[in-house]
Amino acid sequence: MQGRQESSRVEGEFLVISNSSVIIALARICRLDLLEKLFGKILVPETVWKEITVEGRLGSEKIMRASFIRVEKVRNVRLVALLEEFVDTGEAEAIVLALGHNADLLLVDDRDARNLAKKLGLQVMGTLGVVALAKYRGLIPKAKPIIDQLIESGFWISRRILEVFLRELGEH
Repeated sequence: MQGRQESSRVEGEFLVISNSSVIIALARICRLDLLEKLFGKILVPETVWKEITVEGRLGSEKIMRASFIRVEKVRNVRLVALLEEFVDTGEAEAIVLALGHNADLLLVDDRDARNLAKKLGLQVMGTLGVVALAKYRGLIPKAKPIIDQLIESGFWISRRILEVFLRELGEH
């Protein structure tokens, strides 16, 4: 199974941990390449791997072939259990994995999980942040077509947030 390798951090490497939402959103529109080009390797906990590779889920076959996504078992199960009081299991495991590895970035969309991760000192970015970064780095010419595809595939974003996002990128 692809992605099942244990990971070890190389000195100087930018370490990104992800929850399921960002990976699923980009897989649905066939843009997993943005994650690989931006971050190289992404580490996910086992629960997230199970969520993103559910048979029949749109994009799951692309995710299983994405060799840049690596899976690691979370060892601090007590902290996961504690965080599960506030967020779901995948989010809790992603946060604990990020804390345990002193990750540079946690990819997560859920507001509660983002707020919790920030309170714990983690840097977070969601799907919109990935799209914005891809534009800034010249991987895509415009963000709006990607956002339109995300919305068509079921990604939800409020009209107000979308307007602010596009205005900040100069695409209003």
